[in-house]
Amino acid sequence: MRKKIFYEGPDLSYHNGIVNIKQIRDAGYGRIGLRAGYGRNNIDQKYITNAQACHNLGVNVILYWFSYAYTPSMAATEADYAVAQAEKYWVRCPIAFDFEYDSVNYARKNGVDVTKDLATEMCIAFLRRVQQEGYLPVLYTNQDYIDRYFDWNKILKELEAVYIWYARYTSSLSESELNITDIWQFTSSARVPGVQGKVDLNKFYTDFEESIPSNPKPIPNINIRNFQKAANEDGYRDANGRELVEDGIDGPRTQYVRSQITLKAKLHVLVGSTGEVVKWHQERCNEILGYNQEVDGKYGRIARSNTMDLQKKLGLVVDGVAGYNTLQAEFYC
Repeated sequence: MRKKIFYEGPDLSYHNGIVNIKQIRDAGYGRIGLRAGYGRNNIDQKYITNAQACHNLGVNVILYWFSYAYTPSMAATEADYAVAQAEKYWVRCPIAFDFEYDSVNYARKNGVDVTKDLATEMCIAFLRRVQQEGYLPVLYTNQDYIDRYFDWNKILKELEAVYIWYARYTSSLSESELNITDIWQFTSSARVPGVQGKVDLNKFYTDFEESIPSNPKPIPNINIRNFQKAANEDGYRDANGRELVEDGIDGPRTQYVRSQITLKAKLHVLVGSTGEVVKWHQERCNEILGYNQEVDGKYGRIARSNTMDLQKKLGLVVDGVAGYNTLQAEFYC
């Protein structure tokens, strides 16, 4: 039996560091998994940045919540946390219950031995709440957990529909595994454009259709707003000679202005480009890289070196020139 693969896509969390969502999208990946958070309303440190980028760039998502629940009511509350994060950007998308070995160990530290009945009830509580809120319920699991912790027949009986996100790092799945799998996480060591280092990669056998945004309009982005302000102060204008509206949206007028900007150093000269956009770029380099170059609005050797480090980190062409693609990548980091 062979199932149709609609697309592939990585799943990301804080542990993947700074990523370039646009580059992942442009490489052809059809959906990105985002850890919304974990436990008692701990939001993943990169969720807001990555979710906003996915929303504004039209990237479909699957969200997941890493569970530290050890009662069904705790699991239902975790679902509420996950839905609250989803609602900021999407009124409909898949949301997965992620219950793993760390979850079981945490429960034991709190005096609870997680039995198959308890794990099943927690799964049902989480996914029922997700379903009640209009999102698509997904169980992230593997064969060991299906055997030891989840009563699949009971889960199906209690819920209208459940999708399986199946983790197994192998070259193929058996027919019985394929029969239950909607998403196959087939490796944890993929190389994906826009992500530094190794990353989980998934094959999607179910399309899930589009992630429906809660507000179809782009979400204002403070990095873009600060860029627009700097460009205005430097005298850049749109194609009609007008200042940019400082609205935090990377619209056609902002894109036009960005296409007119090339920040670079000059050979045999200490300083090349200067101005407020250079300052904006220096600040962004410091924030993204954790550096402390002086924000003086002078694009010299240090700015060029830091730009090259930034480009390498974001998977861009490493040329030391901050142009259209580099400036845009800095919007969503």
